[in-house]
Amino acid sequence: MIEVEVRGEMPPESAEYARDMVLGVARHARDPVLSVRVRLMQGRDPAVRRSAVARASLDVNGRLARARVVAETMHEAIDLLKDRLEYRLARLEHWDRWPGGLFVGPRRGAPGP
Repeated sequence: MIEVEVRGEMPPESAEYARDMVLGVARHARDPVLSVRVRLMQGRDPAVRRSAVARASLDVNGRLARARVVAETMHEAIDLLKDRLEYRLARLEHWDRWPGGLFVGPRRGAPGP
């Protein structure tokens, strides 16, 4: 399940583009992705150069991979968001495999295998 929230004026295809980009990242997760949330916010002040903000969080078997980026355009922000989420997801998976890592297995209360 993916939830996309849009605030501000932006091209109508932005929500669908963000959905496609984030779902593409989620497909590469090693563990089940339980939920995905995306927020797109476009500021109105023309004096603010980088007013496009994109945020996302993926619940990967009870662990969160979160990212937040700002850019000049919403399209650029979504592209940066995709890259940042890929990095965050890779870090989650790295710590799961690391022998002395901080975390091994699902969090308490998360659905098990």
